[in-house]
Amino acid sequence: MEQILLELTAFLGLWAIVALAYRFFNLKRYGFSLKPLLLIARSRRIAEKLQIMGSANSRAWGVVSSAGVFVSGGLTVFAFYFLITNLMARIARPSQPSLYIIVPGITIGWEAVPYFVVAAAITITVHEAFHAITFGSEGVPIKSFGFFLAAILPGGFVEADEEAFKNSKPLSKMRVYASGSFSNFLVFSLAIALSALTISSSPQGVLVLDTQKGYPAHGVLKSWDVIVAIDDHEIRNISDLNTVLSSTAPGTEINVTVLRDGGSAILRLRTASHPSNSSRSYLGVSISDYYPSTIPWLRGQAYLHWTSTLYWLTILSFSVAMINMLPIPLLDGSGFVRALLEGPLRNNKKSIDLITNVLGALSLFLLIANIGIPIS
Repeated sequence: MEQILLELTAFLGLWAIVALAYRFFNLKRYGFSLKPLLLIARSRRIAEKLQIMGSANSRAWGVVSSAGVFVSGGLTVFAFYFLITNLMARIARPSQPSLYIIVPGITIGWEAVPYFVVAAAITITVHEAFHAITFGSEGVPIKSFGFFLAAILPGGFVEADEEAFKNSKPLSKMRVYASGSFSNFLVFSLAIALSALTISSSPQGVLVLDTQKGYPAHGVLKSWDVIVAIDDHEIRNISDLNTVLSSTAPGTEINVTVLRDGGSAILRLRTASHPSNSSRSYLGVSISDYYPSTIPWLRGQAYLHWTSTLYWLTILSFSVAMINMLPIPLLDGSGFVRALLEGPLRNNKKSIDLITNVLGALSLFLLIANIGIPIS
């Protein structure tokens, strides 16, 4: 309860600072607008530049956005497949990992927030920029380009001429709706490629992120040490470490071999009892599996920042690409499906609305069901 009150105070304090800054610096003249728990930033200049970029290269961008239609259509199908199979797995095995909403301090630790923010900024910016450029390549005027923060939810938007877009051909609409998720899929692919090029695919030790005061590792192990052995047992991942500690009685002196500062060291310490299992040894460390860098200078904090950013960029970009293509109202997938149906149904609005609404209701049910089933 105390933690919740602290976080609520910090949340309200942050918005109070935003409100004061908005008034003190007169941010309205720079394109900002503020409502209760909603901050919006608009830019016509950026919108104009992105529109020119699309219109000046309309033929080439048309090819790219057409490829995006196929990729994003595939993401819609995959989203349904993933949600259905994941829900079935959750029903059969309640302990199976599920979807979760990202809430700093609750579903993710505060130490991950900076990387999440960077990944979210990249994901949102690229998503909306692709929308804007595609509008330009399809000849639809853009009014503004911007970002918003609603409570703790960041987002972006492109305001286009609604009448001109409404009168566009179905393929043009599909290109616009698909472009955002397609861009996120490209970012996801790039993040995967960078990970493969710079980070080993298999763990080769356990990375020490921090130590806990009052426990054996504190003052002996350091942040960025990599545990590679305990006594005669090789440690390649967290599972190996847990196996060794589970079979070691508390109070036992052990030799811990670590990689440190380009070399190795053997450190001796006496284990403590695990807080939740007195028969198991405990070191008191915050850890993660160590996937060695393939680049010599990517070590220590640089390694942590790089791998953490790529991790969150991979997770967020693919999640947005997939979920955004579900035919749920307000998401691009709904407009995409409507545009897809316009051709074969010859603009039969009732039939298009019926099919889109049924698919939207099914999508929303699957999404809520995947998030709503608790982890036991």
